[in-house]
Amino acid sequence: MSIKAFISRFATVAAAALLLVATHLSFASDVVHLKDGRKIEGTIVRELDGSVWIKTRLGSIENTEFFLADNIAKIERDAPAATATDPKPNPIQQIRPRTPGAPRGAIISLEGTVGIEMTAKTLYDLIPILERDLGSDGTGIVVFKINSGGGLLLEIQRLSDVIHNEYKKRFRTVAWIESAISAAAMTAHCAEEIYFLPEGNYGACTGWSGRLQAVAGRGLEEVLYMMERISARGGYDPKIMRAMQINEPLSCTIDPRTGQVYWYQTQEGEHLVNPGNDILTFTAQQAERYRFSKGTAKNLAELTQKLGYQEVDWVGENRVGYIYPISRAESAMLDFRKKVSDDQARTNEYFATYMEARAAAAQAPRDIRPRFVGRARQNLNRIESMVRNNPNFALLTWGMELSDWERDWLAAEKEYLTNLLRD
Repeated sequence: MSIKAFISRFATVAAAALLLVATHLSFASDVVHLKDGRKIEGTIVRELDGSVWIKTRLGSIENTEFFLADNIAKIERDAPAATATDPKPNPIQQIRPRTPGAPRGAIISLEGTVGIEMTAKTLYDLIPILERDLGSDGTGIVVFKINSGGGLLLEIQRLSDVIHNEYKKRFRTVAWIESAISAAAMTAHCAEEIYFLPEGNYGACTGWSGRLQAVAGRGLEEVLYMMERISARGGYDPKIMRAMQINEPLSCTIDPRTGQVYWYQTQEGEHLVNPGNDILTFTAQQAERYRFSKGTAKNLAELTQKLGYQEVDWVGENRVGYIYPISRAESAMLDFRKKVSDDQARTNEYFATYMEARAAAAQAPRDIRPRFVGRARQNLNRIESMVRNNPNFALLTWGMELSDWERDWLAAEKEYLTNLLRD
């Protein structure tokens, strides 16, 4: 995307831009050096096992960002890190003592829009935290509690790959369904153990494009084929997911002796699951009746029993409003979703502020220009942080894949700011 197009899309440069960005950033006291070369200046407000929460400021606007220890090269400090003196208790430091002999488990919530608040990158980044708390020998339990109305088709395969190829080889991996509609159900479908909350629903996997036009033709065939392969990962008959994607009948017969379920893409089975004139959506009761789910659990105690344990050491801290303990990994997930939500709400603000700072740097006298270039870089870092946190923003905002965005937009902006110091 050209600079001219970028300016016309996101901001109009004000004549008084030089005044808007002249305030010196004096509060920064800590610097986090990331392995990708970025430097984040601000005040560290919380730390855990090398991971940090750092508060940054642009003018009067404050923002708190989270960085995993694995992504940090080094930290420079002027002020003491806010740990023991922080008046707010750190919930992820209050892990309960381990119960001897009980397996350890963690609940990870998957909520919001698939591809926005629910991404494969985030799940992958949580693995080191979960391995520290649960181990990686296969005895740990990860439960994905899903409450999502769907989202981006492009993220389904990525999520399935991370869950199937990374989580399932390290942990007993379970889905617990509050509501999994469309892309959310397609994401959960690689889990070999699916449980429901009593009000749970699962299905309605019609893909949409353009002006709410159902995916058809080759695009539909590709999605149907993708879900056949993902069905095999979870051990489900592909006819089930197919009836959730297109209007086709689905029936089944349950062997009373063995409990084996035989599925038919016709109405010939003993139980008519879907007549064929609607897209299939399972309720919790239907999913259990037709042996799609492993059972229904209204709380963690019931889920523990359904999993076959007398006791599971669910790591984390109890919080008001949650029916499960908040583990360190779940706390990181909650922080991720909050940042994504904030970034979505403030995207236009980020661009407008950057363009103002960029223009101010170009207009500043040569002897004080470095200060304004520094401010522009801080604003550019905020945009970069938004995309690094969720690379799908590159596609949704610029229409570019991450690698193209890095090369064609981000690198060009960084070069422009560098050249301002040479003029």
